[in-house]
Amino acid sequence: MSKRAKIHFLTAYVEYLLDQGIRSEEYYLGDASRFLRFLLANTTREQVDSYICSMHHSEAYRARLEKTLRKFFLFAREKLAIEAEEILNRQKEPDQHLVHRKIGRGDTI
Repeated sequence: MSKRAKIHFLTAYVEYLLDQGIRSEEYYLGDASRFLRFLLANTTREQVDSYICSMHHSEAYRARLEKTLRKFFLFAREKLAIEAEEILNRQKEPDQHLVHRKIGRGDTI
């Protein structure tokens, strides 16, 4: 794969197949799709957490990954019939800026 900025996996694979002279990418994409579905169906919550918490991810990117991957697993459940309940039911850590803390004795309004 070349070093072009922001090229996506499936797009790069289709371009690769076409560059290789494949006239019909249907079988290739179908097999790759089935393999990716298998991997997705067998992904554990621990694996997703490990990816999100990778050392090369910043805090801001980790927060974004949680949001976008949750949407991806929701898509997998709704459109591909891949059950990922354990991953979708992940409890998000509360944002400390949104957590109300009791100050004082607690008997005042």
